[in-house]
Amino acid sequence: MVYLRLYGCGGNGSGAWVAVRIIFLYNEHMEIQDLKKTQPWIVAVSGGSDSMALLHMCIAYELPVVAAHMNYQKRASAQRDMNGVRSFCAKYHIPLEIRMQEEECTGNFQAFAREKRYLFFGELIEKYNAAGVLVAHQLDDHLETYLMQKEKGAVAETFGLSTDTEIYGCRVIRPLLHHTKAQLEAYCRQHDVPYWVDESNMSDVYTRNRIRHTRIDPLSMTEKYQIEEEIKKCNERHDRLKDAARRFLQEWQYDCVSLCERNDDEQFYILYRWLHESCGVTPSKKMIHTLRIWIAQGGNGNRPCSDTYMVRKEYGMLHLIKIKGESYAYTLTNFQYLETPYFRLSDHGEIIEGVTVTEADFPLTIRNVHAGDAISLRFGTKKVARWLIDRKIPLEQRRIWPVMVNASGKIIFVSKIGCDIAHFSNNPNVFVLK
Repeated sequence: MVYLRLYGCGGNGSGAWVAVRIIFLYNEHMEIQDLKKTQPWIVAVSGGSDSMALLHMCIAYELPVVAAHMNYQKRASAQRDMNGVRSFCAKYHIPLEIRMQEEECTGNFQAFAREKRYLFFGELIEKYNAAGVLVAHQLDDHLETYLMQKEKGAVAETFGLSTDTEIYGCRVIRPLLHHTKAQLEAYCRQHDVPYWVDESNMSDVYTRNRIRHTRIDPLSMTEKYQIEEEIKKCNERHDRLKDAARRFLQEWQYDCVSLCERNDDEQFYILYRWLHESCGVTPSKKMIHTLRIWIAQGGNGNRPCSDTYMVRKEYGMLHLIKIKGESYAYTLTNFQYLETPYFRLSDHGEIIEGVTVTEADFPLTIRNVHAGDAISLRFGTKKVARWLIDRKIPLEQRRIWPVMVNASGKIIFVSKIGCDIAHFSNNPNVFVLK
């Protein structure tokens, strides 16, 4: 455990206390030394201090590994990081797989990058018959995830990050979850392990970065471990409630009476798991709270729980009903006046209704909104469905809301939201009137 002893002086708290804490955590949680050497492991290596420390620890422990580096080519320093990882792997004779990401992202980049990254890891697991992938998420990442979940009011399968989980079919191990970024940087300095700083992490554009800079960085080590303990207790309670919900759902006949007899917390988890497992819906806390009140009131009726499903209450029984969606698509090879049951195309209107198109954008398609649709606005990428829900647009209107797609398949305009960055001007030439 050489690298563990190096952490005694890291962080903002007492050095001696921190050393004792880390030894305790080693006895309780998975570390590098707990990993079996019978199969190789894929190590995700970005070039930052966390992943470089992880790779070096694997080398020190003589764990058979293959380094995996994904280059998204999104920043000027990406080539520097890739070359640095390549040089380090060559020095220690570590097999290295590099993937240059060429595919264009049309939605949320972080979600896109995560999917492409883990699909890449999955290919390597199969290629090398590896036991799984090692990822260098550390304690600060764990706390950031938890605070993000709380801020969003999200219903999570796990609070924070899991030590051992599955993502896109890959077994993912996070052996550094109980060590801070400062401690890993100290490890790199002490062992002359090079690392490179991703300058995009300095920006507060992303929620995670903002939470890291404003809420995590000022914490002492004692405060960080207190939050870690809070996460642990939340997950223990979460697991008990999930287990109770699972047992209830195995016997439930979908009657309102037996559901309402459970306590509030159990009702919440029962409804969440029912909706999530039956139709893939990830309901918000607010939605479940509204459903609980509605169910308890008696009577009959319907309540939407997603764009494609509704809950029907009838004679004391609950049913999930799939909504038959209405769809349309109009393709234009040039500008023309057009009036449809869903929108009207014009050469004048309000700025928020306008978009500036060029010949390169044709043929244009104006269609109803689809699941996963997103548009890149001046203030960031926006999920269309989320925007419509936030504006309290009724379900029947959300399903037929018009979006404009150009010849490249990119959403360039959404009615009442506006156009993307590339198609914005003060003198739009096409107006889509809802």
